[in-house]
Amino acid sequence: MDQQKWLDASKKLRTAFQLRPTEPEAWRAYARLLSRTGQGTSAVEWWQKIAQSRPLSVQDHRDYATATLSARELTIASAEVAFLLSQSTGPTPLDLQLAGQLATLRGYSSTAVDYATHILADVRSGPREVLAANLIILANTRPELDTYKDAYARIVRIAREESNPASAQALAFLAQQRTPARLTTPSSVSLDLALPDASSNALSLKEIADRLDHNANSRPFHLMLVLELRTRAEPVHENELFTKAVESYGNGDDETLIALGSWLYSHGQFELLLKVLPLDRAVERRELLMEHIDALPPLNRLEQVKEILLTEHAVLEPAFQHMYLALVRLKLGNSTAASNEWFRALESAESPRALIGLADYAEKMRVFDIADAAYARLIKKQPDLKSSYLARFQLAESLGETAKAHDLAVEIMRLWPEDDATHMREVYLRLLLDSSEQTAKAAEDEVAPFVGKNPWDGSARSALALARLRQGKAAAALKTLTEFMPGVPSSAVSASVYAAASAANGWRDTARQEAQKLAAENILPEERALIAPLLRNGDH
Repeated sequence: MDQQKWLDASKKLRTAFQLRPTEPEAWRAYARLLSRTGQGTSAVEWWQKIAQSRPLSVQDHRDYATATLSARELTIASAEVAFLLSQSTGPTPLDLQLAGQLATLRGYSSTAVDYATHILADVRSGPREVLAANLIILANTRPELDTYKDAYARIVRIAREESNPASAQALAFLAQQRTPARLTTPSSVSLDLALPDASSNALSLKEIADRLDHNANSRPFHLMLVLELRTRAEPVHENELFTKAVESYGNGDDETLIALGSWLYSHGQFELLLKVLPLDRAVERRELLMEHIDALPPLNRLEQVKEILLTEHAVLEPAFQHMYLALVRLKLGNSTAASNEWFRALESAESPRALIGLADYAEKMRVFDIADAAYARLIKKQPDLKSSYLARFQLAESLGETAKAHDLAVEIMRLWPEDDATHMREVYLRLLLDSSEQTAKAAEDEVAPFVGKNPWDGSARSALALARLRQGKAAAALKTLTEFMPGVPSSAVSASVYAAASAANGWRDTARQEAQKLAAENILPEERALIAPLLRNGDH
């Protein structure tokens, strides 16, 4: 079942759940609906309820694993994937795909590539699993390697195979691009794909557009991507394409209108967007209403936005209503009213979905106290879901609250001791906060074995290098960061530690250049202290 059918079935499924709350199939269908409509965290919550009430089938475990990966609940995902890999009949290619995606998210690149290789060698692998395997390889290898180049070439071949069910997805990957922010979704990337970056001239924009236009598997998203590619290839015909798009898709179903609205918004065609989505049509679904609301501020129609938001609409939860009103009131010059709306949003956010949406939106709008409070409430509501802890931890880091971030990392490690990524970050933060040689020696003993097993882990290398730097082992610290490519830091390492290690080894010019790059960056106060001597006038 494709996404649109899942979306169209949502009301029936919710009704079925309300009428038969103990009916297993109603629970399962609702959880799968949430997974397939991008609501991973809510889906995980439902799968937990289902698992507590009755045994899960193998397919249930696959759906549960998919939801946990979408929600970045890697601890639960690990257990689900382990179950799938341990089946007596052996794992299916889809099981291996889930295992590869989990390994990718956990930073285990070689393991992820191994799973992808097994998928490619398995005669049972379908077109979408083959494409997923190649994408896993791209995400875990470097562009200069033959493994990467071969995977990329296979994706190009898939894209050119019109009868391949995965060709539309492959074409979309090759044409990936971004769109601008908006009122309701400040960092919206509606035409963006969460796929590894790659650059190639293997297919021209025109060829990708032509192939997507005639692909039997193209969805509304792909059709909008076709229009986008054509505007980029032939900007002189842009206005004609806007007219054609409205004529061709303006009377489409919800999925088509969402995609069309997003594309029109990305090109500043706000009047056309409102023509396609008048208010009486938009109020039928939350995503459509958001498209309509988004088009009004650029036309200086904020009072109209306020009027819509002050009217209760069944498709819009109160928490979202208040947080959008907060921004509107701020734009209208009433900061006190805006602040009040933020607190009303927090008070009215009852569901995990509302709290997640509020926290994410508040963080993007830099209302950090509301974001932190929403994450804290979410943790109380769902203490078993790690994503809430991680989000609050990352927020503390972004605000430069090193001690608070370290405390949160310690709490995450207490609850999920197998979380290697947080463990390495906790050690790094510990070293930033405590520069004693004793702490550094203990940290080196703790991290060195992990780096030996995971040599590409930049976070672990940063912690190990800082531990050695704190002990006066300047040469060892720099080598820890650059041993794969002498003089060049390995990927994802701390630039502050690299600058400090370079200075400690006498590479003053390199150190100063790196420090100057960081001068305007948002780094932790203790990281800034590492490079402070390099930014002072007269440093030699």
